[in-house]
Amino acid sequence: MSIEPAALPSALTPEDAARAGFYGLLARLFYAPPDRALLAALACADEIAAEGGASTLALVWRELKAGVAAVDEESVRAEFEGLYGGTGKAEVSPYAGAYRKHTRADRQLVALRQYLAQHGLARQSGVNEPEDHVSALCDVMRYLIAEQHAALDAQREFFMTFIWPSVLSYCDATQKVERAAVYRRVARFARSFLEVEHALFELDELGTAPRARRKQRP
Repeated sequence: MSIEPAALPSALTPEDAARAGFYGLLARLFYAPPDRALLAALACADEIAAEGGASTLALVWRELKAGVAAVDEESVRAEFEGLYGGTGKAEVSPYAGAYRKHTRADRQLVALRQYLAQHGLARQSGVNEPEDHVSALCDVMRYLIAEQHAALDAQREFFMTFIWPSVLSYCDATQKVERAAVYRRVARFARSFLEVEHALFELDELGTAPRARRKQRP
């Protein structure tokens, strides 16, 4: 059973459809706890074919599937709220700006808002979270791949500017919380996936990315 969106454009290669699906999944999981239907879909999702650097990704994906198969909706909701929500300061900040070491968070948020405006994107009405929520960043990547069909260099620009410098630290912070049974696995998968993405963008910058993955339109 696949958890990837069924309505992804037919122009996408299978690899890019999978990438967009994983970004969409992470956006969903980092914004709100999975409901019963998503837990069931994750537990019986297809395995990832392990090729080269994807072997670690396949392993942590299998661990995530096993983890969600062993929990119920109520327990994972309590875990999510204990990590990222609740009253007072969250145990793990879900905002990328909290993990920027050499750039002021407000300046990076301004740059992100400018980027979104240039691409016709904006925060939905009724949404109070700042735009640098990790979920929102993952959803922008999904949009660039699945809806805008952006070339890899455009995807790389957003990834390297707004995701790579901070989201790995967010994943590490989540993994340090020992009681986070499910979300430690989500964070491990997210980190491994982003490392594979980083390797792809480096190959593309060198002009050695696989041809089928560099081409975005037929």
